[in-house]
Amino acid sequence: MSKQQQKTALRELLRVELARRQFYAFCCFMDPEFFTSRPFLKDIADAFNKIETREIKTLSISLPPRAGKSYITSLFCAWTLGRNPDRSVMRNTCTATLYLKFSYDVRAIVKSEKFKTVFPTVQLSDDKANLQGWSVKQSVQVGYFGAGVGGTIIGFGASNVAITDDLYKGIEDALSDTVNDRVHQWKASTHDSRLETGCARIDIGTRWTKNDVIGKQMETNFYDVSIVVPALDTNNRSFCEAVMTTEEYLDKQKRTAPEIWEAEYQQQPVDIKGRLFNDLKFIDNSEFNEIVINKKTEINPLGYDGCLGYIDVADAGNDYLALAIVAVVDRSFYVVDYVFTKQNTDVTLAVCAEKLNRWGVTYCRVESNSMGAMFARQLQQLTKTKILKVHNTVNKETRVIMQSVFIQQTFTFVRYENNPEYILFINNLLNYSKEGKNKNDDAPDCLAGLSILTQSMFKNLL
Repeated sequence: MSKQQQKTALRELLRVELARRQFYAFCCFMDPEFFTSRPFLKDIADAFNKIETREIKTLSISLPPRAGKSYITSLFCAWTLGRNPDRSVMRNTCTATLYLKFSYDVRAIVKSEKFKTVFPTVQLSDDKANLQGWSVKQSVQVGYFGAGVGGTIIGFGASNVAITDDLYKGIEDALSDTVNDRVHQWKASTHDSRLETGCARIDIGTRWTKNDVIGKQMETNFYDVSIVVPALDTNNRSFCEAVMTTEEYLDKQKRTAPEIWEAEYQQQPVDIKGRLFNDLKFIDNSEFNEIVINKKTEINPLGYDGCLGYIDVADAGNDYLALAIVAVVDRSFYVVDYVFTKQNTDVTLAVCAEKLNRWGVTYCRVESNSMGAMFARQLQQLTKTKILKVHNTVNKETRVIMQSVFIQQTFTFVRYENNPEYILFINNLLNYSKEGKNKNDDAPDCLAGLSILTQSMFKNLL
């Protein structure tokens, strides 16, 4: 071997040894291009390293979307397993599906050739290689395990590191008192109960509200270190152009509700004081589809027992047309579809008719104040749904407040994560203040009307 080859081999040995000893070096060894383009991740990696060496025992991390927090956390889980193969890592998240994805990601890292180069003696156990919980050959018990919020963890204990990684699906969950309480209770009863003596703790997630898991623990000075990275810095520049450019962030800021922007991107928690709708119930679209599929029969080919709709027609230039449709399944009421738009009548008429026809809506009330009466007449020509005109005389704010309890107790909102009109509708609802001074209240007003219609048409089910 030539001297040059010896030098190259020695450098590689040193690089591998450094990757074994230092987490950031491991990250750069595994994916140099990714980590070179995102220098802010070095601070995250250094904090993880301090968890490993027990310079700190508690850590919270809050970053904007797509920053790479889940990726670097998966790398850390693999790295700490490589260094401590006889100890266990627990990582819990908002859903079982997301937990399984993370479990697959970590296991794939452990199986990779690069990992084997750094930790040649650490291999997956042949008899414990499923995603629910798996081990390496040196494991004393299950080496990597966890669950989604609400899931059960039986017989496992976290001896090395316990991680929560995004316990909330989104702001809807974080702003719901019911969901937030459930998350806190599950964390206390299931996650925390699995910690063994000396286990370090890491909480990762968007700072949605002051009452979320990270916020509550910050109040008690629980964390040794808290890393918070906003999307835009004090000069209104992107924290990392590789994640998203300044121009892209500024454009996204214009198109995002201020409260959502501050929480999800700037990591400034939403203050829920004064909000009327703090206890909404949500279900993923996939979960609702499973319910409906299981209910389909020859007698009931749709899988639900009936649908009603309500339309609040836009009167002024700043108003939105708002449509909400509720479907009934076994005495449960699901808000299954939404329209929330400022487009002209020639567009909204066709969109509303398509929604009513798709769901087979039996009755739909249309608020007939001002433009509504004409809209209702034209809509009737486009659909078999019976269009009912209603002229509201009760003050809008009073009507919304009066119906808010029924809406929160009875309706379950079907979540469509990539549907911009659903997001606008729900954000408008969540931002409604019971203290007044609401710039726009079209979604709450639409739901108040749908609530009244539901109580009128389904008295026997309530």
